[in-house]
Amino acid sequence: MLTLNEAPVVTALCKEPEGDIIRAVSPMVLTPQNLRTFWEKSRPFRTLFTDEINGDYKKFLELFLSMDGDNIRAHGLFWLVDDFVGIFYMTHITELDAQCHFTFFDRRLKGREELTKSIIRYVFEKFGFRRLNVEIPKYASKHTFGFTIALGFVKEGEKRKAAFYKDDWFDVVCFGLLREEALRDVSEN
Repeated sequence: MLTLNEAPVVTALCKEPEGDIIRAVSPMVLTPQNLRTFWEKSRPFRTLFTDEINGDYKKFLELFLSMDGDNIRAHGLFWLVDDFVGIFYMTHITELDAQCHFTFFDRRLKGREELTKSIIRYVFEKFGFRRLNVEIPKYASKHTFGFTIALGFVKEGEKRKAAFYKDDWFDVVCFGLLREEALRDVSEN
C-alpha cells in the first residue's frame, strides 16, 4: 500500500500491549493513492473531520491541497507511521511555529509516546520551529488529552465555542510545546 521509497526519519521502540515493536515514521508523499487511503482511514474517526468532510473526498483534499496556477500546493508537512498505522502532520506553518496533528488509525496511544516525541524532536531540529501547537476540542477523549500532556505539551488556554460537533459548539483547549522543552527531554537522558 505504501507508495513512497523514502527512508524513515524516525524509528522508535514502542512498548505496546502485544509486545515491543519498532515503528518507523517516513515522509508521506501526497500521491492520489496515499491521500485516498488517508481519507478512508480517517472516516471512521467522527471527531477528526466534520461529517461534511468525511462524506466528501473533494472537500477532504481541499484541506490539504490547493492549485497555485498550474501547480499543486500542499498545506502542510505529512509523515506516515509504518504503512498507515498512523499519521503525523503539520499545518498553519509559519517561520516560527506550526499546528501539530497526530492520529493512530488503530486507536492506540499506549506505548507510542517515545515515537511521537521522536517525530516532534525531528520536526524542531529539521525545520527550526520555535514552538508547536495542538488544539483539542473538548469532545475529544480523555486519552487524547492525557497523551498530549505526556508528550510535554502545556495547556495555554481555550477558545470558546470554536468547534462544531453533533449539532453543538464546543470549547477547544490550546496546548503549546517550546523547542527547548522538547529538546531538553533528550539532553537530560
